[in-house]
Amino acid sequence: MDVQESFRTLELEIGASRADVDAAYCRLLERWHPGRAAAKGSEAVQEAQRMVQAINEAYNTLSAVAPTTAANSSLPQPATPGGSAGAGKPRLTPLSPAQAAGGPPPPKPPPAQAWASRTAPPEGAPPSPAPPPPAKTAPPPAPKTPPASIPAAPAEEPSPALEEEPFLLEEPKEPSKLAQAADIYDKLFPVGTPRRRIAPIVAAVAMMLLLLLAKCTFFPRHRGPREPDPKTTGRLVVKSNLAAATIEAKRIPSTDDASVATFTGTPGQTLAGLPPGKYAITASADGWKPIQAEAALQPAQVTQLTLNFKGGSLRLDSDPAGAAVRMGDNDLGKTPLTIPMLPPGECTVSVQYGSWPAIAYKTTIVAGVDAAATVRLPHGKLTVDSSPSGATVIFGRQTLGVTPLTIPQFPAGTWKLSLQTREFPPLVLPITVADNGEVAVHPALGLAYPELDPTKLLRFVWVSDNRDVDTIPFDGTTGPSAPHNGYIHNLNRKRLYNDWMQKHYRATAMVKAYNKETGEVEFAETDSEFCRYHLAAKLGASARNDPEIVAQLTKGATFTFYGRLTAVEESRWGSKSVTFELSNVEALPAE
Repeated sequence: MDVQESFRTLELEIGASRADVDAAYCRLLERWHPGRAAAKGSEAVQEAQRMVQAINEAYNTLSAVAPTTAANSSLPQPATPGGSAGAGKPRLTPLSPAQAAGGPPPPKPPPAQAWASRTAPPEGAPPSPAPPPPAKTAPPPAPKTPPASIPAAPAEEPSPALEEEPFLLEEPKEPSKLAQAADIYDKLFPVGTPRRRIAPIVAAVAMMLLLLLAKCTFFPRHRGPREPDPKTTGRLVVKSNLAAATIEAKRIPSTDDASVATFTGTPGQTLAGLPPGKYAITASADGWKPIQAEAALQPAQVTQLTLNFKGGSLRLDSDPAGAAVRMGDNDLGKTPLTIPMLPPGECTVSVQYGSWPAIAYKTTIVAGVDAAATVRLPHGKLTVDSSPSGATVIFGRQTLGVTPLTIPQFPAGTWKLSLQTREFPPLVLPITVADNGEVAVHPALGLAYPELDPTKLLRFVWVSDNRDVDTIPFDGTTGPSAPHNGYIHNLNRKRLYNDWMQKHYRATAMVKAYNKETGEVEFAETDSEFCRYHLAAKLGASARNDPEIVAQLTKGATFTFYGRLTAVEESRWGSKSVTFELSNVEALPAE
């Protein structure tokens, strides 16, 4: 390592004295001691070892070429071969009388060229011991001051061998701020202790607290504009009988002060900071005619004013009572209801009872007049029964009750009711109710069943005799699709059973015969495009015991009924008359 690189490694200026070299050497060895880097990991230890090696090489290079008289007496010096133990230590050079009397300062350290002129030892060679200082000699006597007429003879320059810098006791240099911080850090968090591990976290938290404190100190909260001085401004309070009103105070310019200002608020609110002068006060509200007045405001005084709106009231009743009343988007309550403080002029309210259609009611409000009115919502009386009873009556999304049911107040108009039970499909029942009218309905729940159409059924399951015609395939007789009489001719039994059998239907047919013993009814035959067919029905217990139903079963009478389709039988004798059998039959009112 050359001399200049050695100075840079020891963080010194080129040409520094030997004392500076020794001090820098000790300082850097303490800073880069590997023991300090142990807590930071293996990489930090390796970096410290590398720096210690470089510091040693720089010190060895400068020690070999540095002036021996500038050595730091605080550092141990190798003993001089052949001499005593104290012979190798540097000696103090006393000050000359001229220097002590304030004479010229001692010579400066040798320049960089003097350091470079000496031969540096090869890299890796041990530093050569500093030569012993020369023996003390008595200081030469101070030369006498020559007379003014005779110029003083110049002092002899010392020989190079005797050129040495007098030893001056220098004041110790104060450590740098960074070194002081490092010492404090090591004292708070000693190397190798658990506290050393949390040191970065503590330092980060402390830094954040310092930044926050600095922000609060140098960036105070923004303060709003300064409030007006109450001694030089006035205050205004406007009261009104309408809480939803808006108060506006506008300053009127004058010849002395042409400035204008506008202030807004609500009734009862104190408007502060108003410049003195005359103001135009306006109270306004939706649907009302604005009220205007004037007031003069004085400094440091409160001016009060009352602006009341003049309106009328409306007492509203309804038939039936309990209807909801709305005005625009505002719910006013339910009848009977008194609506105070209505603005003069036309007034429209909406009246609705339950789920009935809403009715708009219009009237005229006069200021200072309490009006009254009754709104009738058109309605009538409705009675609903069913056969059989026990059906739930539903109107829109509202359940009205179970049959038999009487509703004394039902909205007038044409509506649809839904009757629902577990045994029957829902029955939709149309009704028409007139205002002040009465309506009674007694539907049979069996009317909700689909109508049996034998022609449609045969078209769906009939198999043609002509095999060349592309018709419905014949699927066999196995399983429940086999007929009771075991005779199969033209019906696709599988499709018949899956899509038509064991379902309820309603039908209307002409009676051919009735057997009171068995309760069986045979109906007249009918021709279709495929074959002849007829219906056969077996009455249920309730129908057989009802004399009115039995009286209808005379030959040639038309009978409407519903029941479950249990069999479709083909004739054994080839007449192609198909019998449709229905069981548990009940009568229905004729359509």
